[in-house]
Amino acid sequence: MPGFSNTLLIEGSFYELAEELAQYLDTLQKTDGANTITSEISPQLTSIRQLESDDQPPNDAQKAQIIKEREAILGVLVPRSSVLNTAPEKELLAAYNLLIHLMYQVPKFENHLARLCKFLSEPFPISSQFGPSLQVTILTTLFNTISSSNPVRYRVFMVLLEVVQKTSNSAAFEALKPQLNTNMPKWLGAWALDSEDTQHLYEEIADVAQSFGDLNMSYEYLLKALEVIPPSEASSEDSQELASRILKAAFSNPSVYDFTPLTASDSIQALRKSDPSLFELLEILAGDDYSTYQDFLETNSLDSLSLSSASSVIDTKMRLLTLASLAAASSNRSVPYSHISSSLQVPREDVEMWVIDTIRAGLVEGKLSQLKGEFLVQRATYRVFGEKQWTEIQGRLMVWRRSLEGVLGVIRTEKEKYLREGLTQDGQANGYSGGGDRRQPRGQRMQTRDMDFGGD
Repeated sequence: MPGFSNTLLIEGSFYELAEELAQYLDTLQKTDGANTITSEISPQLTSIRQLESDDQPPNDAQKAQIIKEREAILGVLVPRSSVLNTAPEKELLAAYNLLIHLMYQVPKFENHLARLCKFLSEPFPISSQFGPSLQVTILTTLFNTISSSNPVRYRVFMVLLEVVQKTSNSAAFEALKPQLNTNMPKWLGAWALDSEDTQHLYEEIADVAQSFGDLNMSYEYLLKALEVIPPSEASSEDSQELASRILKAAFSNPSVYDFTPLTASDSIQALRKSDPSLFELLEILAGDDYSTYQDFLETNSLDSLSLSSASSVIDTKMRLLTLASLAAASSNRSVPYSHISSSLQVPREDVEMWVIDTIRAGLVEGKLSQLKGEFLVQRATYRVFGEKQWTEIQGRLMVWRRSLEGVLGVIRTEKEKYLREGLTQDGQANGYSGGGDRRQPRGQRMQTRDMDFGGD
């Protein structure tokens, strides 16, 4: 899998290795005589051998000639290398590594990259069992040996994703996931892709994740693809197609309850005109309750929205979200079972099950009181946070303020009481009576004071 850059360690000069590969290709093609690849590149090999065998290092003109001859040789070797896919399993990896090494011996190796990637994207018929793994291994080597700052890595990576998906290589997919989390931002910075290529990359990753059943990862990268669409292209056909796809993915994914990133998208908002029923369903899931959803179904069919297979998921999701809204809107942090039952349109005996499911979904926290028949809310998720929610928070803050003022009043009263009692006890200890005239004769007071000083 793509990771740290690697170096291919292959011994030998270019003309020696090129001749070796040509002979191997001839063997695979079972050609001989004047029609062999070796005889076709023989003049260029002889020229390079002569230029590189001189005692003196080649001058600039000779270096340019060597590069020209190498390009000519690769122009023959690379197109004929499709036959490598038929090589024996134990030889295939080494042969492709040799070809990759030869490509890197010219400045513009990118000119041969597209053809090589095409060969690697095709099945290796010689080994149906290990062929997919060999494809991924060779593409990974190709990716890792290209400079991390070279944008052609993007092309190789796209082919790698294609191969992982076509071959259903689950091991390769699992190895790829942590690389995406760790390196994707760095790769995008190095590749300097435009918005169209970036969107295409994210969609390809989402397709691969979906093919392996990772719906959360697929949805995550669909969101990323949606975010890079310029506002000027929000209403384009491609953007609307992606917007429709991501809404259906969000509705059918049991783990998605937050629709705020979707409602904030220009492309999603454009569906208000191009697909009003789908957009209406988004608004219901984002902020309305279960009864509103039932009203929607009376005039709209999930079949017409290509969501028939997700009907049970959406139904469950709407009930959980409705319960979350009830908990968030409760001013006294308590929701009666009867209120939950009527709002979710479920029997009262099933209320606790729905509350537990909502807690598991992370939408609320609290305790069930069977004795009182109510759900005691400790935390609830706001599905929509607007003026109404700010007003609710303001009201709760005022309640907390009054409660704190009451607590401070009690503390102040108790403090004053404590100080008064403390003064009274001090006075009694010094000879004061509890009532009447507390003044003492001057002589007595002086005598007491003298005694106090005398005791020090």
